[in-house]
Amino acid sequence: MRMFRLLVLPLAVVSFSLAGCDDDDDEVQTPRPRGYFRIALPAKKWVSYDAECPYTFEMPDYAWVVPSMANNPEPCWRDVQMDRFGATIYLSYKEITSDTMLEQLINTSWQLTEKHRSKAQGRKEMEVMRPEDKVYGTVVDVGATAATAIQFYLTDSTKHFIRGSLYFMAVPNKDSLKPVLDFIRQDVEHLTQTLKWKTGAPVKEKLRTPSHQAGTPGERKKR
Repeated sequence: MRMFRLLVLPLAVVSFSLAGCDDDDDEVQTPRPRGYFRIALPAKKWVSYDAECPYTFEMPDYAWVVPSMANNPEPCWRDVQMDRFGATIYLSYKEITSDTMLEQLINTSWQLTEKHRSKAQGRKEMEVMRPEDKVYGTVVDVGATAATAIQFYLTDSTKHFIRGSLYFMAVPNKDSLKPVLDFIRQDVEHLTQTLKWKTGAPVKEKLRTPSHQAGTPGERKKR
């Protein structure tokens, strides 16, 4: 009888310990959601970009326009930098000089957009139709999982063509980039809705120069 009691006691202790381990395992298997720092977003205040290039547009006052950092940039290629968000809108301007050139430029623009389609979780397209200003084009929202979140092109269909792409100097992450992307998406849309083609004599360009350049030289060369 004494031996039976001695055996029952260890077995009871072991059973209680195993039950306690099961409860702990249940807690460990429930991961906590990842948190991100809250980003302070400024109020929107628009300023006009009007320089020697044949186009003008409005941009937020926290943005800077600098000459393109791309390899072999052409005249009037510009980078609209938003250093505080690690974001840049790359603008590439082309003058249309032949009947077939417009079609080639549009096809090239779509090809560059399609390169990011496989990495994007869905995409949205928005047409730009402003006949009063002779501005037509398409804005493609590729999404936060692609290297370039938003791309667009605008043209008057006869002389001017400009292509834009929004890049973040960070690894694409849908959850962490979404608040900033939603905020800067308004800036891109406002640019496409306020861009106008210039006629007449060019204006001497005065670029707003930031205190420092965002991103590495390699990142700034992306188009």
